[in-house]
Amino acid sequence: MTDQENRNQLHLHVAGMDRPGILADVLGEIVEHECLVVDIKQFVFNGLLNLSLLVESRDNEKLTSLNQTLLEANRIRDCQVRATPWDRELRPEEPYCFRQVVTLLGRRLGSVAMAELTATLASLDLNILRIEQLDYSDHHVLEFVIGSQKPMAGVEVLDALVSFKEQFEVDLAVQEDSPFRRNKRLIVMDADMTFLQCEVIDELGKVAGCGEQLGEITRAAMNGDVDFAEALKRRVALLKGLTVDQLNEVSRRIPLTPGAEALVGILKKLGYKIAIVSGGFRFFIDRFKETYGLDYGFANELEIVDGKVTGNLVGDIVDAQAKRDILLSLANREGLAVEQVVAVGDGANDIQMLAGAGLGIAFNAKPIVAKHARASLTTANLEPILYFLGIPGKEIEELRQMSRKVG
Repeated sequence: MTDQENRNQLHLHVAGMDRPGILADVLGEIVEHECLVVDIKQFVFNGLLNLSLLVESRDNEKLTSLNQTLLEANRIRDCQVRATPWDRELRPEEPYCFRQVVTLLGRRLGSVAMAELTATLASLDLNILRIEQLDYSDHHVLEFVIGSQKPMAGVEVLDALVSFKEQFEVDLAVQEDSPFRRNKRLIVMDADMTFLQCEVIDELGKVAGCGEQLGEITRAAMNGDVDFAEALKRRVALLKGLTVDQLNEVSRRIPLTPGAEALVGILKKLGYKIAIVSGGFRFFIDRFKETYGLDYGFANELEIVDGKVTGNLVGDIVDAQAKRDILLSLANREGLAVEQVVAVGDGANDIQMLAGAGLGIAFNAKPIVAKHARASLTTANLEPILYFLGIPGKEIEELRQMSRKVG
């Protein structure tokens, strides 16, 4: 008989209204009975303590005496104590090898939604290992850690949750439960209709008097119906003759997406590097980069001669492949794994960038884009991205206040 087989184990569960000293009382009894704590878990839920301990001894009589003391003598005041002999054979033969995190964000996630979600996960033979409520204010945000004994990719979980997402109008993210999930350090965002609340080139088209024609080409490109590079060249040609003064005027009235400035301030406080990688124009991106203290900005360059737009571009076009390449290059430059990179975008030319990041977020995106992203956000505000990074609402408020003081 091995040394381990000589050891007897007892599982103790202590529940009651939380107060200082409960764990100290329990441990005092365990020490007095010369038993050993081999595992422990404690959390407080709405003021109610839940404490579990796995206690071990070679002498089964000591465990029995501990059990009787805790249960019969009511030595833990105002708490209920339950003791269960622990049979090691009841433990899973192997841990959950495939763990993922599902983050749900909605107005209110009621009982019907919760029942549907848990039934969907059960149908996939996925066990819920932990649930955390990240916020319950303007947004209701829940984080589910799920596990499986068999290989299951995040895309399979996403596909299974499509109907749930549509039925209950929630946003969600599915991520691997890895050390990198809460250790992201670089965010790469598209500009137009993501960081910025407009398509800049469409605003330029209005000034140039070709807004309707240019807008049609933009919509086709963002939906993936027209090659991005070809669409860009056609649109730039329509801008021929615009002056630098007109470009400056458009630049002054470009609106940021709500939450963009707060998101940048909080992520900078957390040590993130922040990049804008845009299929738009450097004339505008460089100014936003400087104004908001961004670390990187990449975009196409308009050819300007004698103070006027020629209708041509200078250098290589920042298209879908270029966006992905820039993301990977920035990760390498910063010494980061791609799992530490977040990408955010809305158009078809963002698909490769979203797929190349550790967490790709489709922001108010076209359907073709949402299908390729591990997360989707359909609010009018960028700040809820922070929930997908595992940051609770209370911490977001603290970080918000801290970033404002710095600013």
